[in-house]
Amino acid sequence: MTLIPHAIPLINDPEVVRALATRWRRTRTLLLLSTGVLPVAIGLVCVVLAGMTSAGQRIMPWWSAIPAVAAAACAWALLSWLRRNGLSDPHSWLPATTLMTGTQLVLGVLPGAGIALRLSPGAAIAVKALCAAGVLGAGSACSLARLAHRSLLSAPVLELGSTAFPLVLDGHGSRVVIGSDRVDWTTRQGGRIDAGVTFARIQRVTAQANAIVLHTTSGAWTVPVSDPATAQALLRRRLAWWEEGRDATEERYHELVRLLAAVNGEASRGGVTVTVDSNGVTTGVSFSPAVRDLEPEVLSTHLMACVEKARSDARRQVEDLVLEHAAVNAGH
Repeated sequence: MTLIPHAIPLINDPEVVRALATRWRRTRTLLLLSTGVLPVAIGLVCVVLAGMTSAGQRIMPWWSAIPAVAAAACAWALLSWLRRNGLSDPHSWLPATTLMTGTQLVLGVLPGAGIALRLSPGAAIAVKALCAAGVLGAGSACSLARLAHRSLLSAPVLELGSTAFPLVLDGHGSRVVIGSDRVDWTTRQGGRIDAGVTFARIQRVTAQANAIVLHTTSGAWTVPVSDPATAQALLRRRLAWWEEGRDATEERYHELVRLLAAVNGEASRGGVTVTVDSNGVTTGVSFSPAVRDLEPEVLSTHLMACVEKARSDARRQVEDLVLEHAAVNAGH
């Protein structure tokens, strides 16, 4: 399984994928190095340090492996986080990488070097070299994570408006964050002001000198920006992308409702056939000629068993539809 997809994730528009392909290739390489290769290398440094503690000793102390285990766990946690939800927020790449590689240094490299120096004083030069390599690896990982973020989102292009990546625009004492379903901003002119508005409330966006104006259902907001034309274009593109996603979600919801309404559970036993709807309400009961020879108690037993089995069948169909709907929404 590929840790980081070759194509830019969370995008279904082929034109946007092609337009951002060059950026993503560079970003992907930097991200693989910063969150994969270097943290794993730091973990290997700790493993080597743990191995050096056995030099000149018949049995390596078990506790000397603790720093290596801690460093390996940090590397695994960083990779797992990146794979699950880290790709959707480039602004978190640097903090996450700094946290994990810093933890590797504090819990892995430094204690491992100290233990190795104590138990194997003759290998002091090698231990110090490995410690320096660990520190250099952590610093390089943080620098590369910063470069990965800048490579993808610096100098925003219009196609980034059709992605779920948060876009940050700084300038004129303000900071504007265009998210996946809202826009937030902070201004420091005449005091700090933090405000935001959801896309559902925005009716249109216009540009003025050094600002954009958000016309909402409750009034207009003037947001200072350094490049009004670019900010307006990006926000309009993001609004269009959000509306397309909302419409698609509503369409999938209505399709789910239609499919659920068509669900019919059915069961037969001993000449008795029962059908129920998606709510488990009985919609039909039929009997074959074979029921004429059945005792009333037996017929009642068959009837109740068919009702339960039909309801179970309907519940299974409903669960399958809901899970399929959830999986489709998660893919979008």
